[in-house]
Amino acid sequence: MRRLRPVLFILAFLLLIFLTGVGRYVYIKGFTSKWRQYVTREFRMRGFEISLQRLTLDPFRGLVAKEVQIYDASDRRRIVAVIDQMTLQVNYANLARGKMFLDSLDLQSAKLSLPLDPEHPRGQKLKITKLNARLFFPQPESIYVASADARIFDVQVFAAGRLINPQAFHSQTGGRALMASGWIQQIMKEIESVKFESEPPVVDIKFSGDLAHPEKISFDAALWGERIRRRHHVIKTLYASVSCRDGIIDLRQLTATDAFGELIATGAWQPEAQTAQLQAHSTVDVPGLARALEASIPPLEDFIFYTQPTVNFRAEWSFADPPSTQIVGDLASQKFAYKSVVFERGSADFSWINGSWSVRDLHLAHRTGEARGDVMQVPGEFRARIESTINPKDLQPLLTGATAEMMASLSFPKSPKLTLDARGTEPTPKSIVIDGSVTLGPAIFRGVISDSPSATVHYENRLLSVAPFCLHPAGGKEGNLLFDFQSGSVRLN
Repeated sequence: MRRLRPVLFILAFLLLIFLTGVGRYVYIKGFTSKWRQYVTREFRMRGFEISLQRLTLDPFRGLVAKEVQIYDASDRRRIVAVIDQMTLQVNYANLARGKMFLDSLDLQSAKLSLPLDPEHPRGQKLKITKLNARLFFPQPESIYVASADARIFDVQVFAAGRLINPQAFHSQTGGRALMASGWIQQIMKEIESVKFESEPPVVDIKFSGDLAHPEKISFDAALWGERIRRRHHVIKTLYASVSCRDGIIDLRQLTATDAFGELIATGAWQPEAQTAQLQAHSTVDVPGLARALEASIPPLEDFIFYTQPTVNFRAEWSFADPPSTQIVGDLASQKFAYKSVVFERGSADFSWINGSWSVRDLHLAHRTGEARGDVMQVPGEFRARIESTINPKDLQPLLTGATAEMMASLSFPKSPKLTLDARGTEPTPKSIVIDGSVTLGPAIFRGVISDSPSATVHYENRLLSVAPFCLHPAGGKEGNLLFDFQSGSVRLN
């Protein structure tokens, strides 16, 4: 027995050298194509079409597949994803018996590349870095993601969930992509334009569903972030919670704050019904946010808000044929300026329904008086009623051209009181007709004092008349004061 010990020692040493050599070979060179085929066949049985350049053995991690490409199961020409490396946890007993042997899959600091257009894998890609994940395969047709985290556009994403029937998933449905690459590129462009001045935002996703019916996959997602900058506008805090059940996407809560106020919103989108709803309350810097998003809102371009307005609205959309839009809300603001006219405060209720709109309970406060009114526009009809004690002279900066020159010929030491009713097919100078009354009090017309306690006002065909209009001294002219906006003249008949 003692004589056999040296022989056994030598054999054990040679075996160790052999195993070390084999291990080094498979670690550096990798397994043969036959073993790679075992792995690809295993994934095919689980509903995935893959290819891998190398299959190596890491002494600490186990089997490692490198340069893995995942294809659309219905068409291998479409590359769905590219993973630099992944670790395979193998049940060797099942492997020896010829059964499905893949128990789990580990990704550690992996890189994932998703072509935006599967038919053009060399085109633009969505790149995911620092991907760590643990996937289990409890049954042949199910995947359990115990945990996953990664960086996407410098956003930290965490995910967990379970999916069944992965073999039924297709990157396209009926020749149409699940999401147009143009939309994805636009989303990527918007995210890339955002700068994170604090810790990276965090997204947490929980999901479950059947990939045979991807439209019915359910999920819950939450987003947290601080000091998110786009151009010159900074969102101080951001929180969003979104869920999806039975194909209905529900915006449970959106809360964002900036240097001026807060935005709170909820909503829902029903793809099958082709409808969407949104409710919001805002005191944030809406003009600043619009400029940061490069979203032109023409009605806001001439406004300056010294304190941000409060806006509440509810919007409903239908994307069926014909589409429809309904928006109802109210707004209020303290001191603001329109062009160069400063108002102390203002408020109104508003609505927009398929191109028809209205402004109700309009109230404007100016240092010289107040204005109240209602305005309505429906197809083929415009109506408005306004009562005002604001001095027209202070509104002159809102006028242009000949209208401004004609207004310059009048001045009012005391604000007149106006009551006007307007009607027409549309709110344009050519189609509108205005009737009303005015309590003038003392006025100055081209340096001459007028004293007309009250008068009627009529506007039609770009001609405005105020009658009676009396000029002093006593015995002076009295008649109709006519403003001809077409010729740019003012005369007293």
